[in-house]
Amino acid sequence: MYVLALTGGLGSGKSTAAQVFAERGAVVIDLDEIGKTLLTQAATVRERVVEAFGEGILGADGLIDRAALAAAAFATEEGTARLNAIMHPAILAAVAGALDTLALQGEQPPAVVLVIPLLVESPLFLEPVDAVLAISANEDVRIERAMARGMSREDAENRLARQASDGERREIADYVIENDGDIESFQAAIGEFWDTEIAPRER
Repeated sequence: MYVLALTGGLGSGKSTAAQVFAERGAVVIDLDEIGKTLLTQAATVRERVVEAFGEGILGADGLIDRAALAAAAFATEEGTARLNAIMHPAILAAVAGALDTLALQGEQPPAVVLVIPLLVESPLFLEPVDAVLAISANEDVRIERAMARGMSREDAENRLARQASDGERREIADYVIENDGDIESFQAAIGEFWDTEIAPRER
């Protein structure tokens, strides 16, 4: 079973790339989505996060308010490291379970794509991976994309400041695709990557 790590910073285009891969038959596992699930459904993870950042991150419903958590965690490097130390091992364990389940299935997908925003920051996520595809984009473009999704400029800049640079991602990547242009060109580039690098593995 071929496992591809898809990484890139905030606003780089990971979701668009993942959608193209899914349309071509890949099983896509988004580690951010796993993290969200753990925060709401894994009591131990939730308790550790609240203990680390205080009850100010809880909403009126008693659940973790992810916007409040992000504001607290990404304001400083120490806060980001504290959150990652809690979340990343739990996420990796969930990924390992999902991959084990897929491996037991009779018909294997052409590829499993792990969407991993913080791959440089947490190299332990490289353990189940065969190759790494990094999506690169100009920082100003990425901030504009994040703001178009409703994020404030300050929040976007704080998150980018706590993430690895595109240069650092290139160092661990087997493949790099640029995404500074329009979405159609980017989708075409992802499709071409699939046709040349992934599809031949099915033959």
